[in-house]
Amino acid sequence: MERTGNGVIHPSLGWFALLDGGIVVLTALSLSERSYREAARRLLLPPRWVLRRLLVAAGVIHVAEAVYAGRTARRVGLPVGGWALQTLVVGFPSLGALRRVASTESKVA
Repeated sequence: MERTGNGVIHPSLGWFALLDGGIVVLTALSLSERSYREAARRLLLPPRWVLRRLLVAAGVIHVAEAVYAGRTARRVGLPVGGWALQTLVVGFPSLGALRRVASTESKVA
């Protein structure tokens, strides 16, 4: 974890690569017939409709996490936009960092 000058602690780049890379792959498999066909020749994949639903669910979850992060950051006086945007992009590793910071901030206040 790395604290930036704007008050947001970034999870390691590995989390961004793993989780956002997974979303990119899921998007390609969900929306591109060609990508799905090529991958399905090498891997056992669920039907594309299942992948599409997973993609929508991931989007809904990330938006909900970002809203929660923004509200939590506001409550403890942290930068709302930075925490909400980072959580929208990377999800639970950002929320974990925010919870740790928020618990420290609330003990100090």
